[in-house]
Amino acid sequence: MTLGSSFLPAIVLAHGASLAALAGAAEPRRLVLGLCLLPALVWLSDSDLRRGEIPDGAVAIIALAGAGFQWHALGAGIPLAVEVVTAAAATALLWWGGGLYFRRTGEEALGIGDAKLIGAGALATGAASLWAVVLLAALGGIAAVLLARRRAGAAPGIPFGPFLAYAILVFALFPVAGPTVP
Repeated sequence: MTLGSSFLPAIVLAHGASLAALAGAAEPRRLVLGLCLLPALVWLSDSDLRRGEIPDGAVAIIALAGAGFQWHALGAGIPLAVEVVTAAAATALLWWGGGLYFRRTGEEALGIGDAKLIGAGALATGAASLWAVVLLAALGGIAAVLLARRRAGAAPGIPFGPFLAYAILVFALFPVAGPTVP
C-alpha cells in the first residue's frame, strides 16, 4: 500500500519536534546517535509511505550507527556480541515469521524490510529496548489503522516502517534499562 509523499513534512516535523523536545533530557552521546539516525529514519518513513518499501541503505545506516554506538558504549567483547547476536536473531526470527505468514495466507503482514529494520533498531537502541520499540510501534500502527478505518475508502493497510522509525528514535534517546545497556 502506498499513501503518497504528502506525509513527508509531517514525518520531518514529528521526528524533528520529538528530537528537539527530548534533547534536553537525553544523554549527549545518545543525542548524537539520534541526530545520526534522523536522516535515515525520515528517508525510510517517506519511502515506506510512498512505495511500501524500506530502503536497504537506510537500514544499513541505522545498523552501522547503532553498532558503532554500542561498540563505543560497551567496547569490543561479550556485551557487544550479545547486542549483535540479539539483533541478528530478531531479524531472522521476524523475517521467518513474516514469510511463513505470507506463505500461509498470501498476504504480507510483516515484510522483510520491517524485520531488517527491527534488527537494525535493536543495535541502535540496545537489546533491552527491543520489546519497547516493537510495542510503541505497534500501538502507533494500531491507532493509525483505527483512525484510517473511520474514513470511507481508506486503504486496507498501513506501512509499519514509519512507526518503527519513530519508536527507534525515542528509544535510541531513552533506552530501556537492562543488563547490556550502560
